[in-house]
Amino acid sequence: MKESKINALNLDDLVWYIYIFISVAALYSNALEKEYIKTNNRKKLTEFHSINLVVLTIAFFVYIYFIFNAFKKYNQEKSNNTLVNVIASILFLVGGGMLLYLELKTTDSDINNVGI
Repeated sequence: MKESKINALNLDDLVWYIYIFISVAALYSNALEKEYIKTNNRKKLTEFHSINLVVLTIAFFVYIYFIFNAFKKYNQEKSNNTLVNVIASILFLVGGGMLLYLELKTTDSDINNVGI
């Protein structure tokens, strides 16, 4: 029992490291977007758009992990708190999926209206 909880926490640690990567990548993407706005350099546009796609795709899979984890907890405890956790995880996945969809559908003409 203790070993499985430690393994779960180790996996959670990995998820937090992924979030650190996502945060750094998003900051870099914002810097590229600012550079694109200042210079109108198409290479910067492509770079920040690509980084946004990678960040949102990774986040989408992290949200899927959260849903599986929330359902696992809910099946063990069946409490209101774990049910709220499941619902919140689903909403994060839906929101992340919507942002990913918008980023995928973004064209050059509306690139300034979508982002993370």
